Amino acid sequence: MASCDTLSEYLKKEGFCPEPTEFGLQFKYQTLDFIHFRDEEDELFFNLFFPQIFQVTEENRLDVLAAIDRANAEVKVAKGSIRFGNAVWVGVEMLLSDNYDLGDIVPRSLNMMLYYRDMFYHAFAETPSGKALMKAAGQEQA
Repeated sequence: MASCDTLSEYLKKEGFCPEPTEFGLQFKYQTLDFIHFRDEEDELFFNLFFPQIFQVTEENRLDVLAAIDRANAEVKVAKGSIRFGNAVWVGVEMLLSDNYDLGDIVPRSLNMMLYYRDMFYHAFAETPSGKALMKAAGQEQA
């Protein structure tokens, strides 16, 4: 079963320090926060999220959506969306078979979310908002 308890046990065994929360689990990987939402209705459903990788404003919303669309099309498994109206989150959600192995799933999911973040940043840098942000930071692309 892919319960919070099972995931928590796996994470502890792998040297992570998962913290129970009101919604599931929170833990750090490469100093970054990751979240698992509890789903007691479906024990063969797995999710991990990399929250708040980018702030969304009214000024950049359309360019953020364009960057999300591009990254979603280019990256397997990990997908981004605007959550809570103001931040891009990356998530991995999947249906598990009865004989799943978290040792295969968790590391690959974490790495896919990090790869997604990089692809999103690259895609956003090519939008008008991204180019303006890079120019303001003195990091214009050639």
